[in-house]
Amino acid sequence: MDTAAVAWTGRVNTVTARTDRVDVDALLIRPDGCVAWDLPTGQDLDATARVRALGTWFGHPA
Repeated sequence: MDTAAVAWTGRVNTVTARTDRVDVDALLIRPDGCVAWDLPTGQDLDATARVRALGTWFGHPA
């Protein structure tokens, strides 16, 4: 499981998928299907931005 998502266990599912899109390496998709956060291809992982998005859409970790 993704280390950032561990704090949100029970509220966030980590899924690995392949796509023809080549402009992103990772997405955080809200329950309504909208993208809340993305990691553009080739950019370093910004854990702060991802944790902020997780907190915004899924509440603070337990």
